Amino acid sequence: MMTLKTAKGTELPINWIGISDFDGSLRFETTEADMPELFRIFNDPQHTNCLTRVFDEAEKDFEGYTFFKGIERMGNGCTVVRLMKG
Repeated sequence: MMTLKTAKGTELPINWIGISDFDGSLRFETTEADMPELFRIFNDPQHTNCLTRVFDEAEKDFEGYTFFKGIERMGNGCTVVRLMKG
């Protein structure tokens, strides 16, 4: 299972994460359904200044994505969050 951990220690399950070739935004999809809570977390630079993808034993850091760009509920019930470097 893949998870995303924020700088303040909040963890949530994710399906995928990546940086867009189009605009350089960091995007990820989560099964977490509480959109107000997702907005509260990912609109807070103290959470997003370092995000860590954890997949089995491997970790990858995404640093500096502190500008909240959007959140969207997809047709499959998952939520996509988009952040930009601030």
